Amino acid sequence: MKKQNHNKGRQGEEIAREYLTKKGFEWIESNYKNELGEIDLIMSKDKWLVFVEVKLKLDDRYGNPEEMISRGKIWRIRQVAESFLVLKPEIGKIYKNYRIDAVCIMLNNNLPERIDHYENIES
Repeated sequence: MKKQNHNKGRQGEEIAREYLTKKGFEWIESNYKNELGEIDLIMSKDKWLVFVEVKLKLDDRYGNPEEMISRGKIWRIRQVAESFLVLKPEIGKIYKNYRIDAVCIMLNNNLPERIDHYENIES
C-alpha cells in the first residue's frame, strides 16, 4: 500500500509539473527534502520562486484534494522553503520573492478529470 501511495504521489507530481510548464512555469527541482520536510515541486515564473504542494485523489470518497492541505502543512512547507533559500543562496539571489502554491488533481480511470492550481495559498 505504501508503494502504491508513493507511485500515485509521483504520478500527481508529474501531472502537476506538466500542467504548470504549459502555463509558463520553469521547473527547478522535484521532491526537495531536508530535516524539516519535503516540497513536491519547486518552479519559477515571472521572477517568483514557487514552492508547490501537489495533492492527488483517485475519487472524492474521503474528501477532495483541497481538504488535505491544512494550516500546519502550509506552515511546514514555509519552513522548508525558507531553509531551502538559506541552503541555496544562489537561488535566493535570483528570486527575491517566493510563494506557496497548490495543485490539486482528481483522477478518473487513471486520467486527470480535474486539475486546479491555487496561487499563494498562505494568504
